[in-house]
Amino acid sequence: MLTGLSIENFKCFSNLRIELAPLTLLTGFNGGGKSTSVQPLLLLSQAVRRSSNPIGLPLNGPLVKLGTVGDVVLPNGGPIFSIIAGKDQIKWQFTAKAGERSFYIADAVAPGPLTQEIRWDHSVWPSSTAEQVSEDPRSHSVRRALSTLAYVTAIRSGTPEVYPFPEIDDGRTGDVGRDGQFAPYWYDRMVDEAVYPERLHPAESATTLRKQLDAYLSSLFPNAQANVTGIPQASALALRFRIGESSEWRRPANIGFGLTYAFPILIAFLTTPPGQTLVIDSPEAHLHPSVQSEMGRILARMASAGLQLIVETHSDHLLNGVRLAVKERLIRHEQTAIHFFGGTKPNAHGVISPSIDPEGAISDWPSGFFDQSERDLARLSGWA
Repeated sequence: MLTGLSIENFKCFSNLRIELAPLTLLTGFNGGGKSTSVQPLLLLSQAVRRSSNPIGLPLNGPLVKLGTVGDVVLPNGGPIFSIIAGKDQIKWQFTAKAGERSFYIADAVAPGPLTQEIRWDHSVWPSSTAEQVSEDPRSHSVRRALSTLAYVTAIRSGTPEVYPFPEIDDGRTGDVGRDGQFAPYWYDRMVDEAVYPERLHPAESATTLRKQLDAYLSSLFPNAQANVTGIPQASALALRFRIGESSEWRRPANIGFGLTYAFPILIAFLTTPPGQTLVIDSPEAHLHPSVQSEMGRILARMASAGLQLIVETHSDHLLNGVRLAVKERLIRHEQTAIHFFGGTKPNAHGVISPSIDPEGAISDWPSGFFDQSERDLARLSGWA
């Protein structure tokens, strides 16, 4: 599991360090750096997906498209990305600083601001400056975490008529794709397989993906069910939903965005192997407030069951669902982390990291941290 992330001279951050937990919530203002904080993870995963021995860091690929070196690197220095993994704080680091030792070190070369790839002076797997420590088997856990990392963006597939197969099934089981477009594929492939025991819905005794998905869908949308059928002539899949056993199966366009946006998230939760990392942007998108809260509880349950979830969210309801999950002992409070990005300020860019105690209470409530409802009600009541 990845336990920390350091960033220097990348986009808006001259220096940032945040801790990662089984369930990490990234919150805060628009433009505060939430997305930027996880983009190094996506860039590194993108590089590892392209080659087991990457010679550079592609800025544009299947996970993220950031443009050119001039778009991402601060003018005062080259990029430095550090990812910490394991209880012993093992580092995977890409750095431009000479002489600094780590498990993997490489010197960044940015030929010009219009370059679309940051290249290294020498091989990264392993670095010649880290030959002795690179043999430590714990370092391989970082590479594995990056190579299997999956990302689901806030703008998901929505309501297409058909869904594609992955071009290559490269073994990343449960990777639903950046837009969630491969979720029907994984449903169809694993529909009759058993879900990992730790992730079983408490109200459903049947262990198959079909039954478990329907149980989790029903906890968000009462009596909702999903089904996928193949279209052999097009090498594609059709996704259908219905509300209740007796209702008709309907196309996603006729059922609402809430179901279609939640579907890939749930498929990823139920099919991704334990120990892998999922980065999810706005899992609450298009969901009713009560459903956002339940999604927070589901996130907590899945993180407690062996997945690592890094979640970008603007939802106080989702946060409260996580807090309730802590109070209900669905997840231990130390398995959660919250980072509030308050804006680009000199002192660590205004990032504050409140904690959740065993009863679900928040340790610190900085201004702007999910307090807008109280502010609006105070104005309506004439108190402010």
